[in-house]
Amino acid sequence: MMEEPPKSVSKIKSILIIILKSMGYLIGICMMMPYFYNIVAVLIGLAYFITFTKKWRLSGFMLVLATALGTNAPQRGFVEITGIYPLMLVFYTSFGFIGIYLICLLLWGIFSRVKSIKSWIESIEENLSRKWRISSKLKTILLIGVISAPTLFYGSISIHFGVMFDNKPQLLWVHAPTTTQPGTPFTVTVQSWDKFERVSAQYKGTVSFSLESYNITTQNLISTPIASLPSSYAFSGINCPSGTAYLLENGKDNGIHQFSMSISTEGIHYLKVSDTTTNNVYYSNPIVVRHTGPQIYWGDIHSHSIYSDGSGTPSHALLYAEQVACLDFFALTEHGELITLGNSWFKNYKEVMIAANKPGEFVTFLGMEYTNHKTGHITCIFDSEELPYQPMVTSKGIDTPFELWDLLDNFTLYTGSRALALPHHTVKERYMQDWTYYNPKYVKIAEVTSTHGDCLYDQHHPLSYRGATVAPPVGTRGASITDALQMGINLTLYASSDGHDGHPGHTLSHTKVRVAHQQPLTPWWTRIDKPYPGGITAVYSSSLTRSTVFDQLQDCSIYANSEHGRPYLDFAINGRRIGGNSTLKVVDASTPRNITIWIAQDGAPASSLNKAASVTASWIPNWNAEVEILKNGVLLTSIPITTPYEQVEYQDLTNITGTSYDYCVEIDGEYYLNEYSDNAVDPTSLNTDGRDFYIIRIVGENGRHSYIGPLWVTF
Repeated sequence: MMEEPPKSVSKIKSILIIILKSMGYLIGICMMMPYFYNIVAVLIGLAYFITFTKKWRLSGFMLVLATALGTNAPQRGFVEITGIYPLMLVFYTSFGFIGIYLICLLLWGIFSRVKSIKSWIESIEENLSRKWRISSKLKTILLIGVISAPTLFYGSISIHFGVMFDNKPQLLWVHAPTTTQPGTPFTVTVQSWDKFERVSAQYKGTVSFSLESYNITTQNLISTPIASLPSSYAFSGINCPSGTAYLLENGKDNGIHQFSMSISTEGIHYLKVSDTTTNNVYYSNPIVVRHTGPQIYWGDIHSHSIYSDGSGTPSHALLYAEQVACLDFFALTEHGELITLGNSWFKNYKEVMIAANKPGEFVTFLGMEYTNHKTGHITCIFDSEELPYQPMVTSKGIDTPFELWDLLDNFTLYTGSRALALPHHTVKERYMQDWTYYNPKYVKIAEVTSTHGDCLYDQHHPLSYRGATVAPPVGTRGASITDALQMGINLTLYASSDGHDGHPGHTLSHTKVRVAHQQPLTPWWTRIDKPYPGGITAVYSSSLTRSTVFDQLQDCSIYANSEHGRPYLDFAINGRRIGGNSTLKVVDASTPRNITIWIAQDGAPASSLNKAASVTASWIPNWNAEVEILKNGVLLTSIPITTPYEQVEYQDLTNITGTSYDYCVEIDGEYYLNEYSDNAVDPTSLNTDGRDFYIIRIVGENGRHSYIGPLWVTF
């Protein structure tokens, strides 16, 4: 007969079991916060519910429910309603709920030790068990039903089986350089995309090539352009889906193939690719073939990796930007406040970005984002292989942009580097841009569109067609780019992704691929509040080097597009194009202004708010668009176009008057741009000093928007 262990040993064992259970539960609570990894909290909760009884079973249920509530809160529209940052909304919801439960559990434990209350509780439990006596089988069914509810609620937003298993080809994307010289070979990339705009590893179609060409001057079709086109080609793919087809190394195309070709005839050309899988014909971006003139290069100069609050490593971002998004230049601009959380992140970031720079092929810029929620976010990029480090570009210790300008002054003086400061998502209530901190030395271009939406006008303005997330109250003005221009601030429009989903240059977070289990995995919640496709910027440049591209960014020789499309766009008034100070000086106020716009639209299917690019059977590109001429922030005229390439003319005969910003608010006898600004201003100084400014916006019926300008006119 075995002896029973001493009571002291049994007590110690019981205490250890309680400690282990508590530690496991604490881990589950901590794991409620990370975006993808909060599934660990659900699994721990399920394990406790299935394995244990009474209070531990109830605690397991509450852990699953708290995680489900926290996960759903930022993805059911509450970010827009509350204006609370997704990570904090998850924190408030999950920890608020589980905190209330634990407090109630603690109080229950305290009160149940009081004899009168304890006997009352026991009598209630006895009466309930007598009244609701059920079989063990029914009890099991009820338990499964109880735990299934929060688990399914969690899965409804966190698991998407289409993202997991549907990688079937839906359309083709055809990329070519925007500009090239006659007879010079160049590379064309053909990609097959699934319905989430991911590369389709399962594509096995055959493609064939033809050309549609236009005379640059007359816009007439060229019947027999001279070109060396690729031969027909059959793609090789795999049978199973892949969310990261571009990472597969199996000797197959996996949805991407490059071709070499050349065009000898000057003109605007579209490479047309016929596909046997969808039975559609797809157009490339316009290819401008000419002997003279600057080249056009495309890039994304604002994005994030897991080193701050994005997805994927810097190495992954570089690979995707160059090989999948087919960018020419790229800046990974981590938040200075976050990159220091990892001991080696800053060092590794610099090393991989510097190593990836290949003049003539792919240009990289170092950058960092200043994240001041009160005065607005500002991304800084540099033309050298140095970054400010002590102090770093960060809002920690640098309380206002005035101090940021001092930091940049000292850094550029000491290193000889150049810097640009880029305001972005200017109209969002969470961090509206305060233009009273404007510095013309560094702030030359402003982000007109990104995954956050459009900032040319505030969200409530009638000319804000696309809108932006988290709008301030109706009537709030003073943060949009147009408002800044009306104040007399010189800015030129660029676009970037501000991508946090690991896909710079071609973000996917406007589709269901924002879901947590889509690679690259991340603990951050920053994919889910960015429902717009990310934009990209075109630069007119003589060559593709870090120095020359930075020159043209600084010179404002750029234009912008709202998503992955790459149209050709140019704009002149009386022959004066953008760049430099972008100013035309005329004889007097009544001098006619002859406005000329050259637009060759991109033939690719377009993305838009919460909508992936898509096609139908017998699809053809939608060339219908409006060419808007915006003067001093007002729509001067809108001219419809219906063909791929058009030259639009318009003459403005109204007098040059200039404009002003006249929406200041008075607080305690002083005037401010709006209720969010903390710098008093003289309202009479907020004007263009008699200058008029013109912006061209191309509004595609397919949802694609392109922007160029402004050009200023004075006398």
